[in-house]
Amino acid sequence: MFKLNLQKSYDKVKFLTVLQFLFVFVAFIAEAFVTQSVLNFSFLFQMILLLVSYNFYFTALRNLFYSFWNMSFIFGVYYVVSLTRNFLVVGHPMIGVLFVISFIFLLICCYTISSPLYYPRVHWWEYDFRFRADIRCWVEIEGKQYRARLSDLRRGAACLEIFSHMPVGSPVLINVEILNQNFTLYSEIRSKRETIIGRAIIYGVKFVNNDLEQVQRLKLLTNYWKESKKLKIRNKFAVSN
Repeated sequence: MFKLNLQKSYDKVKFLTVLQFLFVFVAFIAEAFVTQSVLNFSFLFQMILLLVSYNFYFTALRNLFYSFWNMSFIFGVYYVVSLTRNFLVVGHPMIGVLFVISFIFLLICCYTISSPLYYPRVHWWEYDFRFRADIRCWVEIEGKQYRARLSDLRRGAACLEIFSHMPVGSPVLINVEILNQNFTLYSEIRSKRETIIGRAIIYGVKFVNNDLEQVQRLKLLTNYWKESKKLKIRNKFAVSN
């Protein structure tokens, strides 16, 4: 059953994706009526292709498949071509506006869902940890401590790589030591992704910034991770050369 909680960013993306499809479908039908191509073989073929494509697209979003990005790019090109055709060639700006709205929804969805909580930028092909910018840490979950690694720190969230299975929604205390400073950050597990057998489970964690001190600690940690990432990339190419 399709249920939404619009207080959650993931459900907002799914809702906007449904709206995106509705606007495009209405625009597609309206354009067919205007050009008098309704019930032509070409119209029926394109409509079936559109329905099937959106079914795969929503499935990719629901299961967080990385094919979502390829299909988003294809739909983005389709929207731009369609709105350009209706504004400049066919001369039906109202239909073009529907494609513009769909394109805006697409951009909002892609930006929102690109968070580490859903689509982490994890270099799973990089097995040599010398060139990975992961930050070693200790985490405390339900009174138990585990070794872990932090990666992809962006937009108040991060990826927590650990070999233990943890339930989504669990509060997590993350203890890190950087630049001779040892501090704790409060976070919550929002998503879980099991990638390759034998590799750590990737949890999307959202940092809970209760006070100014937590905000400053997160900013320090994020900047440290970004600089470490740049340094590791430079070192890798230096070794390769």
